[in-house]
Amino acid sequence: MTFHDILNLLSAVDGYREILDSEMQTHPELHRPYECMGKAVDGIRWHAETAESYMAPKVPPSRWLNLHDLVLVAADEVPHERVDLVIDVGDAEIYADTLIRMVLFNLIENALHHGGGNVSVLQIVFSEDENGGVIAVQDNGCGIPEEHKSRIFRYGFGDHTGMGLFFTWRALKLLNFSISEVGTEGHGARFEIRIPPGRYHSNRNT
Repeated sequence: MTFHDILNLLSAVDGYREILDSEMQTHPELHRPYECMGKAVDGIRWHAETAESYMAPKVPPSRWLNLHDLVLVAADEVPHERVDLVIDVGDAEIYADTLIRMVLFNLIENALHHGGGNVSVLQIVFSEDENGGVIAVQDNGCGIPEEHKSRIFRYGFGDHTGMGLFFTWRALKLLNFSISEVGTEGHGARFEIRIPPGRYHSNRNT
């Protein structure tokens, strides 16, 4: 019922968006914030629909997903006009379900929120080593203090909702992936998602 009510309210917002669409032509200075608001509303809808699907008897099946496309869609939901987004994932595909998009969204949002307000570069890179595939999400912000690293994936930790990184860790565990933070305080955070062999395709070997 809660998901149904959320989606109904979003439908009402869509009605007002249609009314405002024509007004934006006479207010060009409001176009960008209006566009960002629309993306945020669309993101809320997607998260609600995805969460609702995991309450169903059958969860969405895993399938091969293009990593570059996933990153673009996830990043589009987080305002990052002042940040240089560098995507270097080649032709990598991963075998997962739609939870992975929520994971990428959380990591991008976390970098921008906790980077100390001075994040100017956010890199998302795919590589391989002897243990499998690695998706690295790295920023040039303030980094994470060493004494906090053992707790950042715990439920309730942090000064935001306390759920983003916990959800990320839990979702990746359900996918049989893992995550760790290996950045250096003062030089930015670096989250590495480990993907076991057989769960990704890529021609990249570095």
